[in-house]
Amino acid sequence: MIRISLTRFLDYTAKVSPSAKINTVRSIKKAPGYSPATDYWKPLRDAIKNIHEKDLPIETLKELLTTVDEKKIPNYSRNITKYISFIKKHNVEYFPVGKAHWSMSDDIFIGSNPEIGLIIDGKKYYIKNYYKKPNKDTKVAKRNIKSMLTLMQISEKDFQIKGDEKFAVLNLQNGQLIEAEPPTPEDVLELKLEADHFVNTWNNI
Repeated sequence: MIRISLTRFLDYTAKVSPSAKINTVRSIKKAPGYSPATDYWKPLRDAIKNIHEKDLPIETLKELLTTVDEKKIPNYSRNITKYISFIKKHNVEYFPVGKAHWSMSDDIFIGSNPEIGLIIDGKKYYIKNYYKKPNKDTKVAKRNIKSMLTLMQISEKDFQIKGDEKFAVLNLQNGQLIEAEPPTPEDVLELKLEADHFVNTWNNI
């Protein structure tokens, strides 16, 4: 069974052309197994969670720039600025999230844990942040990542959903929160076809 992360499935769904999708699958297939030491964005993810858990001033996030590798500073600085700007525009409270996953028969397993839980202006969100810088082959827009948003909603979870919560991607390229709509049968079919295409590509490269 193919096992990938939500981040990698998001990367895949956001690609704008068949060739870009093929190249993404090839890159994922050739990548070594996960290691925290080589996880480029892990320090930023951890810092964001830590700040919300401890209810620290959001500007504290800038302190991370004094500890990361010098080569990461431009990318980290851009995302930190966008994240701080987003948070300061809203009334935000933190809540802990659990684990989730989605699978399709014995073909593919996608870990789909929400990255962070935030109550934004009174509305509860399970959020995945998107950190990568813009490029011509990727467009993180609602129509492109709808399958990934559907996946987040229909995943098997170890936490309860009451029905009024939202799943969303916070695109740190532009500070936009992309909210999922309630999935329709057509959305679920689209997800299955997207996953099937990923599996077929994987098996043919």
